[in-house]
Amino acid sequence: MKKYLLNSDDHDLIKYAIQSFGIELSREWHGVASAVRLRSGRMERGFVLESENPALTVCSEPIVIGKVLEDIDRDPVITIVAVRNRDKTDDKVIPPCGRCREFMTDYAPDANVIVYDKQEQGLRKVSTIDLLPFKYEAS
Repeated sequence: MKKYLLNSDDHDLIKYAIQSFGIELSREWHGVASAVRLRSGRMERGFVLESENPALTVCSEPIVIGKVLEDIDRDPVITIVAVRNRDKTDDKVIPPCGRCREFMTDYAPDANVIVYDKQEQGLRKVSTIDLLPFKYEAS
């Protein structure tokens, strides 16, 4: 798996996602946010859509990709990050779950995802495909 160092745009994207937690929402359930950067430089963010019924909860990555869906053919997603609102640590970047990895390879197959690399003890970018080497494809 190829790993890439983060650049200033990547750090800005992380900050943009973390700033989501300062937005006042109708409920306090939204402990995860994601942000994407499109090739044009545009950034967009979205929250986890929590539900009283946990089976109905939708992660933040599909939400934010849905927000840019009408643009991604001409302005594709190049970077994705998910962050968790953790008060006791600076480690706010979290990896995408398996469902989100499938979703990201469907809608942002050429994008990079910012993750925490335990071996390197720091943040790195990896391709969406590298996060899901045996992607499901309907025949």
